[in-house]
Amino acid sequence: MGNDYKIGVFLCQCGGRVSPAVDLAKLTELIMADGLVAHCQTLPFSCQAPGLAEINKAVTELGLDRLIVAGCESRLMAKRFEDELAAVGLRKGQIEVVNLRDHVAAVHELAPEAMAEKGARLILAAAAGLAAMVPSVEAKVELNGPVMIVGGGVASYAAAHELAGRGVEAIMTAYTDNIWDELRMLHEHYPGERLYYPRLEQVMREVEQSPLVRRITVGELSGLLGRTGDYTVSFASPEGGPARAYQAGAVIACLDGEMQNQGSDFGHDGVSVICHTEAEELFWVKGTPKGRYVFWINDYEAGLGQFAYLSSRAAWNMARYVRENNKLADVTILYNHKMQIPLSASERKHSRELEVKWLAYDGALRPTVQAGYLTYCDPADATEKELAWDRLVLSPRRAVGLEARRVAEILGLHAHDNGFLLQNHAKVRPEMHGRDETPLAGSASYPCDLSEALRQGRRVAQQIAELYDKAKAGQLHAPRMVCVVDESKCIGCGLCKEICDCGGIEPVQGRGGNIPRHVDPMLCTGGGTCAAACPYHALTLQNNSTAQREARAGKLAAQLGELDVLAYGCAWGGLAAADNAGSKGLAYDPRLHLLPVGCIGQLDPSVLARAFLDGANGVLLLGCPPESCHHSYGLDHTWSRVSLLKKLLGLCGFDRRRIALAHCDMNQPAAFINSVNAFLATIEQLGPIERTPQNVEKLQGVYDTVNNSRVRWVLGASLRRPWEEVYPGDQRNALNYDRDLLGVIGEELVASRVRRVLQREKRPMPVSELVEAIAEKQDAIMDSLHEMVSEGLIHRQHRDGEAIYTLPLR
Repeated sequence: MGNDYKIGVFLCQCGGRVSPAVDLAKLTELIMADGLVAHCQTLPFSCQAPGLAEINKAVTELGLDRLIVAGCESRLMAKRFEDELAAVGLRKGQIEVVNLRDHVAAVHELAPEAMAEKGARLILAAAAGLAAMVPSVEAKVELNGPVMIVGGGVASYAAAHELAGRGVEAIMTAYTDNIWDELRMLHEHYPGERLYYPRLEQVMREVEQSPLVRRITVGELSGLLGRTGDYTVSFASPEGGPARAYQAGAVIACLDGEMQNQGSDFGHDGVSVICHTEAEELFWVKGTPKGRYVFWINDYEAGLGQFAYLSSRAAWNMARYVRENNKLADVTILYNHKMQIPLSASERKHSRELEVKWLAYDGALRPTVQAGYLTYCDPADATEKELAWDRLVLSPRRAVGLEARRVAEILGLHAHDNGFLLQNHAKVRPEMHGRDETPLAGSASYPCDLSEALRQGRRVAQQIAELYDKAKAGQLHAPRMVCVVDESKCIGCGLCKEICDCGGIEPVQGRGGNIPRHVDPMLCTGGGTCAAACPYHALTLQNNSTAQREARAGKLAAQLGELDVLAYGCAWGGLAAADNAGSKGLAYDPRLHLLPVGCIGQLDPSVLARAFLDGANGVLLLGCPPESCHHSYGLDHTWSRVSLLKKLLGLCGFDRRRIALAHCDMNQPAAFINSVNAFLATIEQLGPIERTPQNVEKLQGVYDTVNNSRVRWVLGASLRRPWEEVYPGDQRNALNYDRDLLGVIGEELVASRVRRVLQREKRPMPVSELVEAIAEKQDAIMDSLHEMVSEGLIHRQHRDGEAIYTLPLR
């Protein structure tokens, strides 16, 4: 074949579910006639032991280094083939699975020869993508240095204790030299938890005495540079001197939440009406004087009902302490009737023995605080009643403090809708990322009690220790499909880091300061929307690159009929819905040709433009349902890219409806078919694009424009960021932004066409000749120029009787 790759195709009969519906002999003939494929073989079942043995044999004997298995769902079978063929040197990215069963055989009523033709188009498109692949070397990850535990939260001790027990060195930061000071102030973060203090103190002592743990008191965390295995963690000097830096192989964040007072809205005065932290300080310092204590679990009234369990547990622990230390104290816990009493059977018994009263109130009516009384509605008889008190204890407001937020921001952790740092990982398979983002423990991640915070510390330490064990054994490798940066193209604009949701893009020290110009392969989940947004094509999703997707789209587009449609299906949405349609035998129009994509957000605008340039008359993109994207923002970002293509098609005189974005739930295949049929009806109404020289040049202009760095940068500015709840991005006036974008792409479209004419002629040209040359290819170019002049998008001057067009300076 004269190529440096050898592609093998294995056609699966799938127990009679592919054959005889598909003429496999004809399919083999069509595949081999193209020249991309070195070997094609039919197997009864490619996924079972005999079939796998045949594939292994062919790979070994023929030297195949890329593989296509045409059988059933890639979502189910790709991992199996990757695992089974790893021994013969084939890895993820080198194996494609084409769903011949569910995308062809089970859903169309065509003659077997026609089925073979459609199957051949899909398989050859996959082969073109494999042919364009530059296989990456499996990257081994080394962990150099100890684990750095930052944040100063109490979970630090549980994490350090676990690491030391597993033989892993750790450095943990603390705000005081004396562990007793930390215990003394712990109630400010975990009130009502003193029953855990003896065990916690023992853990603290063991950590302090461990030769594997270094406990340091430092200033504020000021920076984190590097990637998994090689971090530099910096702290500002408290004395104002130079920052202190430490090398670490991994970083764990242990951050405690903050307890705030409820405020005057509930009568809080800090004296007789207090919150949990003040109550515990009072009991610890002054003891438990006699009197009537009422613990009001007012979380529901404060809009924090999800934390009522924690408040009631803390109230019970303090109520128990009061009664155990002063039998003359009268204690009542008042709670919303929506809440279940959070006590075990033995605790309920103990509560009765201590005479701690649990009193429910009707949550439909908010209790009212009065001097010495609390008025509430009895849910049993709907009667208003009063509860006398000498000291009223309110639930605290749980929040993430400013210091914890500052540390989290440095570590790349963002607060979510509820204000806490609970990590929202991309919902992908475990093998798609090397590890979670910065391991996080403590009540700043999500409100929890002390026991849970310590458990979280142990859990994240276990995860890190497992990485160290693998690295020590030489078995820690980065995932295959992760983004990499071409440093010769990256200018450090920072767009990729802003829109990356997995936290995999990190700054490094370089030209001009901290430039986001490398990717942590252990954090990257392979979503790829950052690579598709890069203005300079400096980011590449290796083994699944834009070049591969362009080759795949171009190959398929060139084979399509006049009313055929090229479609992309997200592995979690559109593709899964198509698979389910096939498994249920739901028929749909065979003119749809579906290509798989891990996330719809991976599709660079150049891939979509390439499809039109090479022959597609319509392109349909089928992603996840809104707000359900497994890579968080793939559908959002794709909407912007589809909008860009619509604008360009419109500027060139093509109908904007030739490209569309849809979303599908994998469990609703009928809805998938409705989307497909609706789009095919639109393309049938529009008819094919006439492939005249003028139209081809217009489409070439579209392709050139979507690869223009200025256009890509302006488009990228509108993409949704992980911390943003609204779309599109930080544009306060979406209409003004849209007009600006339209102006930019109009300018660059004209500029790209002018450049092509000059490159073709290879000589200086007066404007009159230039316009004439362009007009031969596009009759409407003069109208476009006049319109752009009137809108201020380009400038027109007259020089020696000749009109001169220029682009405005930006």
